[in-house]
Amino acid sequence: MKIRISFSQEVREVLLWCLPALLVGLALRVAMEISLPYGYIAFDTADFLLTPFKFLTKHHYVIHPKKAFLSPLFFTIPFLLHIPALIFIPTAQHLMALLEVVLAGALIRLWFPFWRWIILPATLLIAAYPWQLWYEQTLMGEANYVFFLFLVALTGTWWAARPNGWRLAAFALTLFLISGTRAEGKLILLYGAALVPLVYWRHWKMMALGLASLAGVVIAANRSGGGGDHAYSLLYATLFRLTPDELRCEPGLTPYLIPLRDQVRQEGEYSTGLVALAKEINARVAAYQHDKQGVATFDRVKVADMDRKLCIEVLTRDPLAIPIIPLIKFRLASDAWPSGSRFDETALHPVQIKAVERLSGTDAMSGGLIGRKLDKAGWATFINTEYDPAKIAWFDQYQDAWARCLVALRLPDRHLTYQRSVHDFISTIPHPYWFEPGVPIYFLLAFAGMAASFFIPTPLRRVQAAWIGTMLFTWYCATMVGVTNARFRFGYEPFCYIYAIAAIVFVIAGIRRLISRPRAVDDKLPAPST
Repeated sequence: MKIRISFSQEVREVLLWCLPALLVGLALRVAMEISLPYGYIAFDTADFLLTPFKFLTKHHYVIHPKKAFLSPLFFTIPFLLHIPALIFIPTAQHLMALLEVVLAGALIRLWFPFWRWIILPATLLIAAYPWQLWYEQTLMGEANYVFFLFLVALTGTWWAARPNGWRLAAFALTLFLISGTRAEGKLILLYGAALVPLVYWRHWKMMALGLASLAGVVIAANRSGGGGDHAYSLLYATLFRLTPDELRCEPGLTPYLIPLRDQVRQEGEYSTGLVALAKEINARVAAYQHDKQGVATFDRVKVADMDRKLCIEVLTRDPLAIPIIPLIKFRLASDAWPSGSRFDETALHPVQIKAVERLSGTDAMSGGLIGRKLDKAGWATFINTEYDPAKIAWFDQYQDAWARCLVALRLPDRHLTYQRSVHDFISTIPHPYWFEPGVPIYFLLAFAGMAASFFIPTPLRRVQAAWIGTMLFTWYCATMVGVTNARFRFGYEPFCYIYAIAAIVFVIAGIRRLISRPRAVDDKLPAPST
């Protein structure tokens, strides 16, 4: 699959066509930094900052078991450099997002024959995407994940276009890095598993070398710490309503779980309080292990092992009911904000103060976060003083307007007989708790654009198909395991913008081709019969 690509001209073209998006993105990010000079501390931030806390106080390398390794290590850098982390981290993430715009432009340049029609609107949407800005300003791992999604897609395409050892090494490195951004990042390794056979088909020695490289990436990623040990717990909470009346894997557990299962079934189509439900299930599993198996205290490893067995039993006994679950969860949250929060008074002050209280060693960490030590009262004063909801109110209005535009065109809504509940729920449709919105049209356009890309005759069509398949599968699995909210589409929505615009361009190009096709005209018409 060798394709000769001269990068000098292509790089200049990409930068030129991305320039409007870069200017818009830069203006939005400068406005964000002026309105909110310090990064936002979310509830999950404490899990990421456990790594710098342990390293600085105990000189131990520790990754929170619910998190992957890269973002905690990235968040440790400003502590080592003695730069206030609440300034360094959002600034670095804003710069990465601007580079992400160029990566997106380069992908469009490589992937699509009509790239000039697609690159300008697509990069503008990616640069102005409000929830990307929200995560860039927040001390969480989502912004890093999206950046590495684009980087992995590009390095894989770059290597497949002209395969050599150095490009394969760069591709393997980016696969390793994305596996450290979020738990589902490890599924992106399937992109490499699909590309290696495509690139080295019938070159068996090179294929073996490529697969060996991927195996090394998998081993290194698994040994780097973290990775989300709560996955089975959340997955079983998702599948819980499908629990059979009699459990084969652990018959004695049945009376502990069935009453709760019956209660969940009465709540609606799918329970959205999956975190609370998972905790309740685990508490009942732990009670069973204490009563019947003599386990003295709550044993996280044994509970997780039981969750795994329960997941396997449900998956094998009712396989036909499983595939639609992520589609239902996606539909329930299709109108929700992927950020899940406004930057209003509640989020900036009381919610953030509670988030700070979760930090390990709050007093010790304050020096690395803002450059001076603060106690609990000092943190409250700092937050109430430095985070001004009035200055950032424009951004909430921006998020709201963007959301309204996205869901304005959608399939017909469906009235619900139960109250809809979505985790971190913000919606712009009327009566959102009692109406399930139809799927927004831009998603349908995006899926149509992805399908059309399989048939557009381009040299990198198979590479693009490998990426689309990997991305959709990862999105599907993340939605299956996670709570019912819009966060799990956050990383893939920018690609939906690209493919939605591509679908429109494909239709326009097809119509133009039909109109311009010359018609065969036969001047010698047969004489009319008499």
